[in-house]
Amino acid sequence: MWNASTLSLLFALLTGVAVGQPAGIVIDRVVAVLGREAILHSEVTARSEQARQNGSIVDRESTCGELEDLLFEKLLIEQGRIDSVVVDDVQVDAELDRRIRYFASQLGGEVKLEEFYGKTIAEIRAEFREQVQDQLMVQTMQQKLTSDVRITPREVQRFFNRIPHDSIPLINAEVEYAMVLREPKPSTEEERRVRRKIEEFRESVLKGEKDMCTVAILYSEDPGSAKECGELGMVPVGTMVPEFDAVAMSLKEGEVSQVFKTQYGYHFMQMVERRGEHYNARHVLMRPQVGSAELQLDRVLLDSLARSIRAGEAPFAEVAAKYSDDEESKGTNGVVIEPVNNTARWDMGALDQQAFFVLDKLKEGEVSDPQLVVMPDGSKAYRILQLILRTEPHRANLKEDYRMIQQAAEGEERSKAVDTWVKDRIGGTYVRVNEEYATCPFQQDWTKKTATGN
Repeated sequence: MWNASTLSLLFALLTGVAVGQPAGIVIDRVVAVLGREAILHSEVTARSEQARQNGSIVDRESTCGELEDLLFEKLLIEQGRIDSVVVDDVQVDAELDRRIRYFASQLGGEVKLEEFYGKTIAEIRAEFREQVQDQLMVQTMQQKLTSDVRITPREVQRFFNRIPHDSIPLINAEVEYAMVLREPKPSTEEERRVRRKIEEFRESVLKGEKDMCTVAILYSEDPGSAKECGELGMVPVGTMVPEFDAVAMSLKEGEVSQVFKTQYGYHFMQMVERRGEHYNARHVLMRPQVGSAELQLDRVLLDSLARSIRAGEAPFAEVAAKYSDDEESKGTNGVVIEPVNNTARWDMGALDQQAFFVLDKLKEGEVSDPQLVVMPDGSKAYRILQLILRTEPHRANLKEDYRMIQQAAEGEERSKAVDTWVKDRIGGTYVRVNEEYATCPFQQDWTKKTATGN
C-alpha cells in the first residue's frame, strides 16, 4: 500500500484543483491578484489539503499562511518576468522527468502512476509543465536574491546555541549510500526481431489491411495510449523525448511515419492534428525484450565488481562512473541523492523496501551482493549497494548534523534577505487581496491595496 507521505508528495505535484467538492461541481474564484498573476481559491485549498495530509492542523491562520506563500511566489514570478529571467526548456523537461520517475518508483511503475492520476504520462507532463516552469522560476529568483548570503562556522555555532535544548529536533535513523545499477540490453537478434515485427504492422496500416487504432490496442506496449487507440492527446513540443517530437513535427495530418527508435523502443506514428507547436498523434510502441541470459550476465558482472571493491582493487566511485547505468548517481560517484531535500542523507523510512532491508544488514563501507530490482517501467535490472554512513536516532548536534544545522542557519539569513526584498517590492507592485482574507495575520503588508469581490 502507498503510505501517507508518498500520497501527499504526489498530491503536491499532481493537483491544482479544489478538493472536497461534490463530484461534477466546479467552484472557484480569484482570491488575490499580484501584478498580472491571479491566485485562485482552489490553489489555496489544494495547499491546505496537502498540509492536512501531512498531519498539520488546518485552520484560518494556516490557510492565510498558504495564501501568503502563493503571494510571495507570484511576486517572484512577476519580478522574474521584469528581469527577463528565462527558465530553460531543458531544465523543465529534466525536472518533470525526475519527479515522474520518483513518483512512478514510489507507486510501482508508470502504469500505476497513470492509473492513480487517471491520465497518460504524456498528459501528466503536458498538464503540469507550466506549473513546474513556475516553480523553477521561483527557485531561480530565490537563488538570485540570496546568492550573496554567506555564513561562517562561528555563526553556525551561535545559531545552534540559541536553540533551547527541548527545541533541538530529534533525528530519525539515516543513511548515505551509493549504487551501481546495470540495466541489461536486448540482444542484437531481439532488436532485429522487434524491428521486423513493427515494420510489418506499419505496412499493414499503409495497405489498409489493419487500421492504426486496432494495431495500437492489440499490439502497442505503451500502456497509457494503447487503450486510446494509440492517441496521445494534444501535447506541446518538448513534452515527449526529442526524437519523438522531431518525427511528429515532420508529418502532415494523416501521414504515417517511418519506424523510428527512442529510449523506450521502436515506434511508428500517424499524425492526427497539428496546431503550431502542439500536436496530437497516434503511435504504436514495441519494446525489445531482455532475456534471462542478458540479465544473468549483468548479475555476474556486478558480483565480480563487488568482489573487486571488497578486495580494495577498485574504489566504488570509479566502478560507478565506469559501469553504472544510472545517470544521476554515476555523476555523484555512485552516491544516491534523496530527491525531495536534494541531499545524500536518507531517512530510513524513505528508502524503497528492498534498499531498506539490504542497507539495514550492512556495516559502513560494506558492499552488498547483486540484488534484482524492478524499474519504474516494469523492466528488471541488478544493482549493488554500498553503505557509506549510518546515523542512529538522536538529538541533533554539531558533530553529526553540522550540514543540516548550517543549512538551517543559512536559511534564517536567506529569509531575512528575502523579507527585506519583499518589503521593498510590495510598495511598487499592484496587489489586491479579497475581503475574506483582508484580516489575515500576514507577515508582510499585502493588504495595502485591498479590494472586495470575487
